[in-house]
Amino acid sequence: MAKRNDLKKRLKAADRRRSRRQAAQGSAIKAAPRQPSVSPSDMMVERLMSYVSEDKSPSDVVAMAALKACARGVLPTKDPTRALAMKIEEVASQPGVTARAYRGALKELIEAATLHEGSQKETPGAFLAYLSILAESV
Repeated sequence: MAKRNDLKKRLKAADRRRSRRQAAQGSAIKAAPRQPSVSPSDMMVERLMSYVSEDKSPSDVVAMAALKACARGVLPTKDPTRALAMKIEEVASQPGVTARAYRGALKELIEAATLHEGSQKETPGAFLAYLSILAESV
């Protein structure tokens, strides 16, 4: 038991010294400026909006298939879906985008697309229209 108490005392003393040292150095050293946070969701929406502006007849089905393919990590076989999926996958290689944030953004967009999937018969393109409204408001 005596060894354990002595060890605790030494560890506490070392923690105090370390915290004092960090506090003294913290005032002398300026913190590096933080890089602006990068939002993978915003970058993906930008790519989807460029798809809407470039394609003659943009489709929610193509956008949804591309998002799901990126989430699964596969390349679609159909040409417009493949091209869109490749654009979306470029987001993962951007500086400041982590794999976790990329997967989270894909998941959020797929969930939003599934919410608009039910209204495809009444308003085709509801998901892409929703994204364009959001993009314009920002």
